[in-house]
Amino acid sequence: MTMDRRTFISLSTMLPFFGFTNLISCFSKESITNQNLKIDPNSIIDLHPSLQYRIISEKDLMMSDGFKVPGLADGMGSFLVDNNIVLVRNHEIVPQHGMKVGPFQNVNEQIALLGSKHYDEEAIGGTTNIILDKGSKKVLKEYLSLSGTMQNCAGGVTPWGTWLSCEEYVNNKNTSQVSHGYVFEVDPRKPYLESPIPLKKLGRFNHEAVAFDKYNNAYLTEDRSDGLIYKFVPKNPNSLKDGELFALKIKNLEDSRNWEQSRTELNTSYQVEWVKIEDYDPDEDTVRHEGISKGATVFARPEGIIADNEYVYICCTSGGNLRKGQIFKINTISPDQSLAELWYEVQDTASLNMPDNIVIAPWGDLIVCEDNSDRNRLWGLTPSGTPYLIAQNSYSGSEFAGACFSPIDNTMFVNIQGNGLTLLIDGDWNSVVS
Repeated sequence: MTMDRRTFISLSTMLPFFGFTNLISCFSKESITNQNLKIDPNSIIDLHPSLQYRIISEKDLMMSDGFKVPGLADGMGSFLVDNNIVLVRNHEIVPQHGMKVGPFQNVNEQIALLGSKHYDEEAIGGTTNIILDKGSKKVLKEYLSLSGTMQNCAGGVTPWGTWLSCEEYVNNKNTSQVSHGYVFEVDPRKPYLESPIPLKKLGRFNHEAVAFDKYNNAYLTEDRSDGLIYKFVPKNPNSLKDGELFALKIKNLEDSRNWEQSRTELNTSYQVEWVKIEDYDPDEDTVRHEGISKGATVFARPEGIIADNEYVYICCTSGGNLRKGQIFKINTISPDQSLAELWYEVQDTASLNMPDNIVIAPWGDLIVCEDNSDRNRLWGLTPSGTPYLIAQNSYSGSEFAGACFSPIDNTMFVNIQGNGLTLLIDGDWNSVVS
């Protein structure tokens, strides 16, 4: 197949999604071009000179349903619904952040009015939906779509067109009235607040994100320094209510983190097994303990995850010798067989530093959000693993989160979490990736 990257980006809105791996043969290794970003006079985001941004949502402003836009936006997915673009956006809120970060003005009164549509009266996390006109990208409506959950971090888009919102918080069942640490499903086609139903078979642990392979198996990450990677095999292909949960075991590799010594070699395929998790809904945060006892491989803060038709890519935010990040990929050869590979490990923070949320761009590259304590950036990674710089937060120190693309074109949406902003980014992507 012969196609240059520029041609592909120009055609990407008219072609079916190829998948990241299927494009490897199209591209040769490229050098990073244009590291000089355009300084933002408004002190929001420095961008590649060929791009521009627009704020489409800001915390504390009033939404269409009378609630406030919550703060701490994290994972996000995009959908085409009734000729409009719908963004479903997580909010990583815990009670320690204070009620002012949440969507409620008169907290007790408003939570009481929600009744069964609010999961836990002590929690104010959840999701909001943003509806945009697909042509003008003008915001038409904004509303609360999941309420009363805890620390909704990332998530993922299902093959049947819904959003999975993941709680990165596990409480002790014996001391709490309502349990947390679950995944919740949000339907972007419903223009109202849904009743929250935890998908308990997906496990109760420090969830980060979800991605699906071509067999509709769900892969889940656990944001802990000794976190595991899980696979949920559904009983029915379009439902997550029932099925079996497994943890990833790389043969002869108990620890993938490469902290003290490099046990995991780059670009080396490792045989994979999946060990079954029996106690998927324990009273305490012990799911990973069961997995480790059965030989599951430990990873360093598995966070962002995304999949194409061949691979599942996982960002391990603090992995590697520098503890600045790794990216693994799992080759899903068949429903019951797979291979794992350490595809990228940070050796120089000038080019990548603590990768977190991840998405596949319409032209096939990985787009990576950083989450570190310095100047967080947005990067592209070519199929050969070469990075190119898209944007940098030079102003607040906040992480980027929830990067995703319009379902109809190359428009990117992303959150600046600490600022409480959701941005639309578009422009000449040819100049960015060439």
